[in-house]
Amino acid sequence: MRIGLVCTALVLGGAAPGTSAASPASAAKKGYELKPLKETPPAEVAEKVREAVAPEGVRVVDPKGEPFADVWLRKSVPTQEAKQELGVKFGQVPEGTVLGVVRFHQKSSDFKGNAFPAGTYTVRLALQPVDGDHQGVSDTRDFVLLAPAKVDDKLDPLPTKEAVKLSVQVSGIKHPTTLYLVKPLDEDAKLPRLVEDEDLARWTLECEAPAEKGGATVRLGIVLVGKAAEL
Repeated sequence: MRIGLVCTALVLGGAAPGTSAASPASAAKKGYELKPLKETPPAEVAEKVREAVAPEGVRVVDPKGEPFADVWLRKSVPTQEAKQELGVKFGQVPEGTVLGVVRFHQKSSDFKGNAFPAGTYTVRLALQPVDGDHQGVSDTRDFVLLAPAKVDDKLDPLPTKEAVKLSVQVSGIKHPTTLYLVKPLDEDAKLPRLVEDEDLARWTLECEAPAEKGGATVRLGIVLVGKAAEL
């Protein structure tokens, strides 16, 4: 496991600000990096969604130094009494909630390994169905669905079926475009930050947003690079 930090003041292992906290053996290895983004979401984002997300975001840069993805989280996230369901880690957030906006600068692939084009997408919370088709894909059922920002113009939570109908427009196949959602590794870590799982070849953006009506801050990790271990 390697943690790369660029845009936060948190420094691990005595590394200087703006550097990656890698061991000497891996210091020469360049990975994805996180930088602050003082830029508002693209004009194609619907007005209601645009008003709900932060005016500035973070940028993930690829190993070649090129922009990979920009992420804008909501200013605050709606919460509810946490649902107690097997395999669900984010039961305090209503299913179908818009968590933010992401702009991919490059063609990428989702957690199922399905390719999708560069573009700007809404990010909605979703739960993996409990059925044979999805068994073994992940340890938990929490995911996000991507949908084209120009067609997903509602801020209210959407029923799963409606969110899926929007998400299948991303890649043009029958399966929605999904990214895995995980809990941050360290509950006390200062966010945002990027975390690399070398064993699984994944890069996770760990971030946080205040709860809409007070209470605990919503801390989450979005796997931006990497796919299910079975694929």
